[in-house]
Amino acid sequence: MKKFVSAIGILLLLATGFAAAQQPPATPQAAAQSAAGAIEPNAVRDAAQRVAMAMDAGQAAKLWDEASVVTRKSVTRDAFIAGISKARQPLGKATGRNWVSVRRQAGDGKVLPSGLYASVEFLVEFSGKRTMRELVSFRLDEDGTWRFSGYVVQP
Repeated sequence: MKKFVSAIGILLLLATGFAAAQQPPATPQAAAQSAAGAIEPNAVRDAAQRVAMAMDAGQAAKLWDEASVVTRKSVTRDAFIAGISKARQPLGKATGRNWVSVRRQAGDGKVLPSGLYASVEFLVEFSGKRTMRELVSFRLDEDGTWRFSGYVVQP
C-alpha cells in the first residue's frame, strides 16, 4: 500500500507540469508531436479532455498501456487501475467538466523525473453534486512523442 501511495504521489507531481504541441493530438496516448517543444495550450487541453473522458468510460487500463515509460516504471498496471477505481467509483458519473489551467514544467531529475511535462486541471461535477479537481498530465518521451503520464482526482 505504501508503494502505491508513493506511486500516486509521483503521478501527482507529474500532473503539475505542462508543455504542448503544435497540432491537436489524435489520441490521448500520443498527446502531441513537436521537435521544438512548441506550445499549443488548446491541443493539450483537448488531449486531457479525451483522457478524462476515457477515465469516465473506465478505460484506465488502456491509458496505462499507452502511458509514458516514466509512468509505467512508477506504478504497476494493476495498482494504477485499482487506484483509479478506488478514487472514481464513490464519486459516480461525471456530469460536467471545465478546464481551469494548462501548465508546463521541466523535470529536474530530483523531485520530478527529467523531461518536459504538460498538465491540465479541470473542475469536475459528479452525479452526487460533488465537485472535485482532476489533473491530467503528459510527458514528452525520448522519442519525441507526448504521452499520458498521470491522472489524479482530488477535492
